[in-house]
Amino acid sequence: MGVFRRPPRPSESRAFEELLTGHLDALYRTALRFCGGEKPDAEDLLQDAVLRAFEAFRELRDPAAARAWLFTILTRTNLNRVRARRRRAETLASDLDEHAFEAALATWQTAAASNVGDLVLIRERLASALDALDEGLRVVIWLADVEGFRQREVAEMIGIPEGTVASRLFRARRSLREMLGSRARDATMRGWA
Repeated sequence: MGVFRRPPRPSESRAFEELLTGHLDALYRTALRFCGGEKPDAEDLLQDAVLRAFEAFRELRDPAAARAWLFTILTRTNLNRVRARRRRAETLASDLDEHAFEAALATWQTAAASNVGDLVLIRERLASALDALDEGLRVVIWLADVEGFRQREVAEMIGIPEGTVASRLFRARRSLREMLGSRARDATMRGWA
């Protein structure tokens, strides 16, 4: 049985709509990444998060903190969904040594940057690599590296220690380097064949 909430005043509804409009695209992109590029799942996640934000709108004390507040709600809604589904355990990828990483990156950059059409391919490869990351790693790297939140803010959003955020961010970056490097090597080898 739910808690009775008084209906929002029309002025509150308008204020929430104005607030949300300024952040909706970034929230959707984040939901899309959280859901591994699955649009229907991202739309459902975003809808759930927006509903929660609307219900809690009166709790927002500082409009300047609205962006972090909205992303926190989206992130926690996602985490609740993931926990409910009892997803697979976090996995670790093996690390490339510094020399192997630099060689892979140089190969990838050379192969990928040959013309403007390759920029689309690069974007697709990056999106694919992000989607392939474990859920916990993908959330952290998206919030920190794409949305620009500090590690402390990400830790607060997700509800984990800041050190865990730093560790996951390190592992996510390392995994992306490895995936993009191996894809670049594969593309280079196909080009030589």
